[in-house]
Amino acid sequence: MRDFKRRYFLSPPLLDSDYISLGLKPYDPIPTPSGPPTAQVTIETYLVGRHELGVNIIYVTGSPADPANKGYRIWYSVVAPGETPPASPDDLRKSFFTKRKKDVIEFDFGDSGKTAYFAVQIENDGKKGPWGPLTSALIP
Repeated sequence: MRDFKRRYFLSPPLLDSDYISLGLKPYDPIPTPSGPPTAQVTIETYLVGRHELGVNIIYVTGSPADPANKGYRIWYSVVAPGETPPASPDDLRKSFFTKRKKDVIEFDFGDSGKTAYFAVQIENDGKKGPWGPLTSALIP
C-alpha cells in the first residue's frame, strides 16, 4: 500500500505542505540509530532430516523487539567421539549469519554420529553482542 501511495500521490513532485494536507509523513533519509546489541540468545535444536539439524533462537536476556538485534551469527564445531569438546565459544570454528529465528544447518555425510557444539552472537552492522551459552547436539 505504501508503494501505491507513493506512485499515485508523488507523480507530480509534492511540497512539504502537500504531504501534511494528504496526511503523509515526509520522507526521512536519516536512518534511526541503534546501539550495540546487548541481548543474549541461545539455540534449541531439533531433528529435520538425515545430516540436518533445525535451530530455534531463544532469548535468554533482552527483547526480540529491540532494534539493535538485527541478525544472529551462529558459531559451531563438529567434534568426533573421544575428541576434546570446545571449552568456550571462542574455540568454535565455523559460522553462518541468519536473520531468521528458525533455520536449518546441513552437515557433511561423514559428520553423522558426531557431536556439534553451538553458540550464538547477535550482530548489528558489525557490532557484536555477548556470547550465548554453549550448547550441543548429536548429528543424525
